[in-house]
Amino acid sequence: MFCYSNNGASMRAVDPSYAAQAGEVLFLDYATEAQLAAKFPAYAPPAPSRPTVPKSTVMARVTAAGKMAAAQSALWAEPDQFAKWFAPDQPSVNCDDQATVAFISALGLDPAVILAP
Repeated sequence: MFCYSNNGASMRAVDPSYAAQAGEVLFLDYATEAQLAAKFPAYAPPAPSRPTVPKSTVMARVTAAGKMAAAQSALWAEPDQFAKWFAPDQPSVNCDDQATVAFISALGLDPAVILAP
């Protein structure tokens, strides 16, 4: 049995004997988006995730295009971009990230090709 709350945004498994509290709704199985919308008028489905591409793939494509030296120089000149590209806890970049699209375009490369997922 599953207990949903927080307008359908939070869920936890509960024992069959659990009594729903104010603002909670119980379902026997995982609730569908339609079920959540029916029980929680303010329910909004999660936003779709943005497509990403591994930074290593982008770097390989930039290298194959013969632009790695230009990219390196540009990254050293832009500390914010440098920090984004070398953050160890962020191995991917959003394909539609405007700063990254501009960076790739400034290298004379096609962002649709270089940032393809």
